[in-house]
Amino acid sequence: MTQGLLPTLPAAWRSIPVPVRRLMLGELFGLLAAAAMHLALAWWISREGGAEALARYGAITAFAALLATPLLSPAGDRWPKRQLIRVGKLALVLDALGLTLLCAAGVYDLRLICACSLLSVAATALLWPAEASVLPELLPPADLPTALRLRRGAQALGGMLGPGLCGVVLAGAGLRAAMVMSLLLFGLATLAAWRVGSAQRPAETTARRGWFDEMADGLRAKWRVRLDRWWTLVGALMMMCLLPATGLLLPLRIQGLGLSAAWFGACSAAMSLGLLAGVAGLAPALIERVGRVRALAVAVQACAVAIAGIGLVRWAPGLVALFAVIGLALAVTQLVGQTHRMLAMPDDYRSRMSSAHLAIAHLAAALAPALGGALLGVATVPTGYLLLGAGFAASGLLLMAVPGLALFLRQDHEGARGWYDRHYPQAFTRS
Repeated sequence: MTQGLLPTLPAAWRSIPVPVRRLMLGELFGLLAAAAMHLALAWWISREGGAEALARYGAITAFAALLATPLLSPAGDRWPKRQLIRVGKLALVLDALGLTLLCAAGVYDLRLICACSLLSVAATALLWPAEASVLPELLPPADLPTALRLRRGAQALGGMLGPGLCGVVLAGAGLRAAMVMSLLLFGLATLAAWRVGSAQRPAETTARRGWFDEMADGLRAKWRVRLDRWWTLVGALMMMCLLPATGLLLPLRIQGLGLSAAWFGACSAAMSLGLLAGVAGLAPALIERVGRVRALAVAVQACAVAIAGIGLVRWAPGLVALFAVIGLALAVTQLVGQTHRMLAMPDDYRSRMSSAHLAIAHLAAALAPALGGALLGVATVPTGYLLLGAGFAASGLLLMAVPGLALFLRQDHEGARGWYDRHYPQAFTRS
């Protein structure tokens, strides 16, 4: 059922076409640049404007992302994704250039910084759905699991190395150098992804309607496909339990144990390393051995136990090990159904449905700190971790109960192709 998931990463890298390698290198450099720029901006805003300015900046960009993702969703199903990737990468370069020039000139103005960042938000709203949905158009179904493994590994590597690289440059050369480095990385990302290649199987086009009609049509399709709707909503609930555990509550737990800030960084790095170990071979090996459905159940419950364990363990290396388990479990949950889900979406709805998924993820990410704050109002930090672990476990049980999920995951790749169109034809409008 999962044949082809197990080649080593070097062999897997050599097996995919050169244009797809360029896409992944572009995403790797882009994530390195975005993570570094995020840290540099947080440092700059907090230094010049304090915590209040940082909170205002975060709220503005989060709200903009919630709006931009669905509003720009029809673009990916109207125009070639290769062009959208180019436009998005260039816009990110322009955003980084504007911020770098402001920093170099010594001009701190939160309104200008937010204006530049809104360009970045719009570019990301175009770029992420296109990058997420272009692989099924570039590769045959049999090659998708390997490509998605590599893509997830590139994402983990970029997210892990970006803040560390920026921190080193900030400490050694200052803020302006960190900004210039981020700008150069965005430039490398653009160069790498410029020649992504043409689709082997271009998405079919439907009759063009109004922009907002197409946007609403994509959102309706997401809702009417019952399997995808409940899968997305339960996934968002799991995210709301996971994010406070790995974000808001973690520094409080570290401080409560009397540990140094170095352990905070070690926990974050361990989660990324666990994720990398998963996509490098451990997650596919588990899926190959027990099947997709059982692998998903094992990973979800292991993650829940690890979250609860953070509230119980007082030994620092044990804390780091639990974060590695969380990273490994996340690798399994993401690799189990990502290929099937992409193949199941109709070609001419793939970008819009991916955008709707990202919008719900943005909403969950925005609500997660509020949930963490509410828990801190009624419980101690260790008890909060136990409650979050229980919530994640309960959400996992809901996930396993999603109607049709187990049957869907048991399909091979050809069986998954067009699944939503065959089983939910009423969800899609093509008149």
